[in-house]
Amino acid sequence: MRWLLLIILPFLLSKSKADTDVSGIQFRFKGRDMILLHPMRKSKDSFLPRGEYSDRKLDTLSNWFDPEKKYVEIIRQDNPVQPSIGMALGFEFDETNGDYPYTPAYGTLQLKNFGWGGVEFSPRDTLNYTGVSNDVSDDLTIEILAFSHDTITGAFSGLLLSGAGPMAPIENGRFKVRVYRK
Repeated sequence: MRWLLLIILPFLLSKSKADTDVSGIQFRFKGRDMILLHPMRKSKDSFLPRGEYSDRKLDTLSNWFDPEKKYVEIIRQDNPVQPSIGMALGFEFDETNGDYPYTPAYGTLQLKNFGWGGVEFSPRDTLNYTGVSNDVSDDLTIEILAFSHDTITGAFSGLLLSGAGPMAPIENGRFKVRVYRK
């Protein structure tokens, strides 16, 4: 039995370390733990109505940082080419701040069920959830924990609102994503 533990223990230790290094978004919503690891990708069967983008361009669109506008946007989904759930998370970010944790003055989150309305996010989606943090509304809390070598790490939680009316909490949100500078 001891030999089995000696064989399995290094695997378990390396797996737990690898899990903390995963690039993506994790959260709990409506009683389900969700992990969104994939940026947008094209396939022969996928359809992006606003243009024919290469995977390289979709990579940039999925995680970008504009230092001039001081804004970050991250898009992740559960499957790269046939997603069922996706999230767009955007927030104000000043990389020269240097003090962490850092709470952005403005943030927005949209959680999308791709079964309702196709693969693109749209303000007309009524069966998807959104949250905003700004001077008027405080539905969402975003905290930037670290920014190093263009990789941003943070946490979020809040109360999301559906276009159809219902509200639902989003809890234990975490993200770690390498961003491309615009």
